[in-house]
Amino acid sequence: MVSLMAFDSFNDPPSTTKVYFETMVAKQSYLDNSKMPKLAIIITLILCSLFFLSRPFELANAVLPILLFFAIAIPIILIIERDRNIPFSVNFNHPLMSDEPMGKAQVFVWLSSDKKWVLLQEMRVRLATSALLGGLDLVYDDEDYTRIGHFTNKKKTTTQLRRSIALLNQAIILANLCNDEDAEESSITDDIERRQREKQESELLQRSWLEEEQEIEVEGPLAKFLNRE
Repeated sequence: MVSLMAFDSFNDPPSTTKVYFETMVAKQSYLDNSKMPKLAIIITLILCSLFFLSRPFELANAVLPILLFFAIAIPIILIIERDRNIPFSVNFNHPLMSDEPMGKAQVFVWLSSDKKWVLLQEMRVRLATSALLGGLDLVYDDEDYTRIGHFTNKKKTTTQLRRSIALLNQAIILANLCNDEDAEESSITDDIERRQREKQESELLQRSWLEEEQEIEVEGPLAKFLNRE
């Protein structure tokens, strides 16, 4: 079963959700992993500038350091920015967003070809060749490979697509673990509350029985005294 969401833009994910790159974990990962590449770009820029300044000002002397800089900088930028368009979002209860979720964690996937967000179920997903539309469909990794939607028009699974699916499946697994843990804690809490209620009811019943017993003991002699009078 696939739940469709009425949002037709990657930049407009479902309410109370954020795309992967905006999550707490992804932001921290980006900060940690981009320090060295950014430093490499800065060093490259400095070296190219020094090379340019050490030569007489000629067009030929300027072209080489500029080409060298872009040849090094562009691949680095593409690598550190690769997660910016990872096509899924999670709600605020997901472990990627919060260390202390307060409700059910959910994962939504963006189907770029279908132009819509879809709420995923608990099953892992994979890519499958679309015989009807061409490109690749997103399907559940079950016995029937239940179709979710048309994921991309690309005909081959690229490194970026594999990374997107790997991160998406990690998000699904984290959501399942969080929801299972929440359900277990809820069950434990319900069990504790049930035992507390049973204990309170038992204590009330015992107290009521003692009060009735005392009333009987007090009422007996008084009745005898009145009857004697």
